[in-house]
Amino acid sequence: MKTPKHLPPRQKRPEPVDQGEVLRKVGAVLANVTVITGLLVAFGWKRSDTQSRALGIESNILGMSTADYMLRSITPVFVLLAVVVVSGLVWLWLEPRLRSALLASKPLRTALAWAWVQLPLVVVGLGYVWPVASFYTFPLAVGGGILLSCYVIRLRAGRDWNWPRIRLFAAAAGVLCLFWAALNYAQVDGQRMADEFAAHAAPSVTVYSQERLHISAPGVREQALDGEKSRYRYRYVGLRLLENTGGKYFLVSDEWTRNSGVVVVLRDEPATRLEFSR
Repeated sequence: MKTPKHLPPRQKRPEPVDQGEVLRKVGAVLANVTVITGLLVAFGWKRSDTQSRALGIESNILGMSTADYMLRSITPVFVLLAVVVVSGLVWLWLEPRLRSALLASKPLRTALAWAWVQLPLVVVGLGYVWPVASFYTFPLAVGGGILLSCYVIRLRAGRDWNWPRIRLFAAAAGVLCLFWAALNYAQVDGQRMADEFAAHAAPSVTVYSQERLHISAPGVREQALDGEKSRYRYRYVGLRLLENTGGKYFLVSDEWTRNSGVVVVLRDEPATRLEFSR
């Protein structure tokens, strides 16, 4: 029996897809997105709450949404994540050298096993010189110390160490410390924004209205306009912008203080016009 000369090439069967591995990868991506989203929201809420309390009002008065918190947190949270990424790159460069030194020196391994205590104590000591920076870097020192201690213990214990569980613990501790640092940083930034507002750094606002608004805040002056020459009949000066969210403008007067003051809420309507100036 003759064998045909031209046979089509035999097709290989596709290898079965490891659905568990795919799900793990997708879950890792979603977890990262969830962490970043939660970080943005937590930072925005804490900063807004700190600023509002420093100014003497409740943050829920502003009625900010989750999207507002996120949009106002992108820049500072990006700086925080950039610090973490740079620290990771430094670790990748330093790790081979550190591994060699740790494997060659038992006293060094013993000392760095307590990094979870040593690094926070160093930051606390630096707090006497730079108190503000120490306040929001202390959680990063705690997280970095925990990760470094787990790494050293892993080298000491070898295969006898239950590394998957410890890696899960280290990742959870790192995420919690990252949120902790973000909240501390947000508190510092919110206090800074409140101090700038109290120093009259906010834009001045002039309100034009077709109807009388009866704004009686200290320092606000009402001026009647000629209705025949202008579509607006009243003008209010002596106001400053506090916040703009949810289609509402939150204004305070020039004579506002933290101990006494009035917050004026105006909706963005065609019957009013607002002019902003420095």
